[in-house]
Amino acid sequence: MTAPHRHSPLHRQPLQTLDTEYDTARAPADTGGAAALLSKDSRQLLAAWQAWRGDRLLPHRRDMNLVSIARLMPRLVLLEVFSPQRMVFRLAGTELETLAGLRLTGRDHIALAQPDQRAARSRLLWGAATQPCGALAFHSFPHPDSGRLHQIEAFMLPILPDDNTAPMQLIGLAAGLPVVEVGSHVTRPLEFAGATQHFLDLGAGIPA
Repeated sequence: MTAPHRHSPLHRQPLQTLDTEYDTARAPADTGGAAALLSKDSRQLLAAWQAWRGDRLLPHRRDMNLVSIARLMPRLVLLEVFSPQRMVFRLAGTELETLAGLRLTGRDHIALAQPDQRAARSRLLWGAATQPCGALAFHSFPHPDSGRLHQIEAFMLPILPDDNTAPMQLIGLAAGLPVVEVGSHVTRPLEFAGATQHFLDLGAGIPA
C-alpha cells in the first residue's frame, strides 16, 4: 500500500476543498466513548489540536504551536506515516527516549513492535492517519523497578503536511509514564501494541 497522502480519502480532493467540506466539524463527534477515557494531559493536547485546526477538519504542520503545549513536550512524538508498514519517528520527547533506553528519532515505530504485534499497531495508527481520526491505546507492563503493573496511555492525532506530496503525520502523547531509577528502562510499550485500543471521531467518522 502507498502512503496516505496519495490514496487515502483525505487526499482524493484538493486540501482547500476538503477544508471547506468540513467547515462545520470543529468539535469531535465523540463527546463520550473514547473521549471520556482521555487523561488530563491528552485532553490538553486535544484542546491545542482543536485550536490549531480552527474551523477545518485538520490542522497543517505550520499551524502547530508547540509553545501552547510546552509542558507536554518531553512526552510528545511526531510520526511520519508512509504506509501501514512504515511509520517513522521525526520527533520523540526526552522522557520517552530515556524510558525506552534508546534513541527513537528516525526509527520505524511499526518495526519496533514484536512481529505478532505489528498488525494491531499498524491498524490503529494507519486508521488514524487515513480516516482521519484520533487513536487511543493503553499499554500495561511490569514496572522495571517495583515489578508492579503500570499503564501508559498513548494518544495520537492527525496532522496534514505543509507539502501535499509529503506523508501524513501523527502527533502523539504518552501519558502516565512511570518514574524509574537511573539506568532503568522499559521496552515493552514499544514492543507491544496496546491491549486496549480506541478510535476517536474528530468529525470524519472512525474506521469500520
